[in-house]
This record gives sequence, C-alpha cells and structure tokens, in this order.
Amino acid sequence: MIAKYNLKENKHVIALYQIKTFWVPSYLHGYFFGGMTTTGRSESINSFIKMFISSRTCLSEFIRQVDLAIEDVGHKQMHDSMLAKYQELHMRSLSPLEKQGYQVLTPFAFKKFQDQLALAIQYSAWKENDTSFIVKHYKADRLHKVVWDGKMAECTCKNFEFVGILCRHVLSVLLHTGCFEIPSSYWLSRWSREEAQANKVTQLHQEGTLNDSSFFAENNDPMTSALELVQCPINSKTKGRPKQKRIKSGKELTRQVKRCRVCKSSSHNFSTCPERHASDDAKKRKLDIESELSCNPILHFKC
Repeated sequence: MIAKYNLKENKHVIALYQIKTFWVPSYLHGYFFGGMTTTGRSESINSFIKMFISSRTCLSEFIRQVDLAIEDVGHKQMHDSMLAKYQELHMRSLSPLEKQGYQVLTPFAFKKFQDQLALAIQYSAWKENDTSFIVKHYKADRLHKVVWDGKMAECTCKNFEFVGILCRHVLSVLLHTGCFEIPSSYWLSRWSREEAQANKVTQLHQEGTLNDSSFFAENNDPMTSALELVQCPINSKTKGRPKQKRIKSGKELTRQVKRCRVCKSSSHNFSTCPERHASDDAKKRKLDIESELSCNPILHFKC
C-alpha cells in the first residue's frame, strides 16, 4: 500500500513505523497469537539460528548447523516434557481457582496463570451495573472495564483473546464476586494437559503404526527403553602380537626379492645353493677320473 500511494519517503509514515511497538498491539490484542506476534516470532527464530551459524558459514555447513539447531530444540522439548512429568509444580495459595488451573493447564501455561492470579489481589473492583465492573490497581489510576454475567467474561485489555489465559482484571472480578470455578470455555485446548498428550499420540501415529502396548511401554516403563538403548559392547582387540603376519610398508612391498643365480630360487642364496654344491662335486669327480686315466698306461689309448 505504501508503494501504491508513493509514501516511501513520507515522514509521517516513517515515524509511525518507528513507533509501531506502541500502537500495533492495540490492533492485534483481539486475535489469538499465544502472546507472540509474527515479527517477534521471526526475530526469535533469527536470533536462535545465529547461535549456530555466522556470515562465513558455507552452504553445506549451514545445513548441518541448522540440523543441529533443530535437534537442540527437540532435546529441550524432551527435557521440558520430562520435568513436567516428574517434577511436581507447587501452588502459591489455597485458592480453588489456582487448584483448577493446576489440574487443567500445562506447566508453562499454569505458571502464566499463577502470575496473573497473584497480581489479581492488587486490584479493587466495584459494580457499574448488573454485569459490568470497573477494576483499578491500588497504585495506578488506569481503569479497566470487565463484563461478567456468571458464564461469560470480557475485559478491555483483551489479554485472554491475545494470549489465551484469563487476565488479572477478570480474575479480580471473580474473586470479588465469590466465584470459585472458572467456566470450561476459558481453558483453551492450546494450554490443556490432555490436548498436549493427545498431540503426542497423534504425532507418534503419523510417524508409524504404534499399538497401545508399545505406547504404554514408552511412556511408563523407562527400563524397557533403557534396555533397547544399552547394547553389548564392541569386542576389544586381542592383546599381544596378532596371529597373522604383520602389515608391510609400501617400501617393503616394492622391494625386489633376492634370488639364487644358480637355480633362481628365493629360499636361499648362491653360497648355500644345493645345486651349486652338486655341480661342484660332479666336476671334481670328472677331474679325478681324468687324472686316473692319464696315469694308467694300460687304459690310455690313442686314437
């Protein structure tokens, strides 16, 4: 729209954008965002990713680091789920409203609800008519209007519509009117314990078929999962010299094998060659025979 009407250089528009944090929430509080705006979510994701990468990170390293970041988020979620399952939350008061929130809400949402309930006692409330109440903080002059008819509640701060948890102003009216139970319509499924467990079951079914027995074993039998993770150790190498021949170096492999120059065998050398000694013995016998023939005139014939 700014480009359409050529307002990029308009000083008034630029000034409005610079102070957007003061006026934008008033337009968003009527819609459910879980307490987080779209820009806030984007900025938090960007700051989280910057913990794992830098401007010098190459593409392949970027993919690996993002994978590690996602894995880190998964580990933190598993850690929080384990704490929520085994760590008992403590109630700050004996209020029936706080006890109801403890039974219904997830640990994260219950802490938010506890904060609002603790601040509710700092407000005074008086009737404007049968269904309208004016709520005021004991130190501040700002007033909030709450509509409560016994079943439906609405506050001008729009905190419930934006976050999904009743605000301190509505809780103050409930305390002043003697209401000890919050209607079920104000416990959103987004912050419900049962809904969180149902989402986990749905995710497991999407990843693969899972029967009831295996789901029970996964969630209630940590010993079974521990046995699946802990396997037999890898066999260590035998101590001492190995049975097979040692591994030769490249220099040894390329070295020429020395052979006997008489029989060409590699098992011995020239000085220890048996064929050489046999040849020497034959030559010696031949010489002896020739010498005997030359000395005996009877056996000496002329051709």
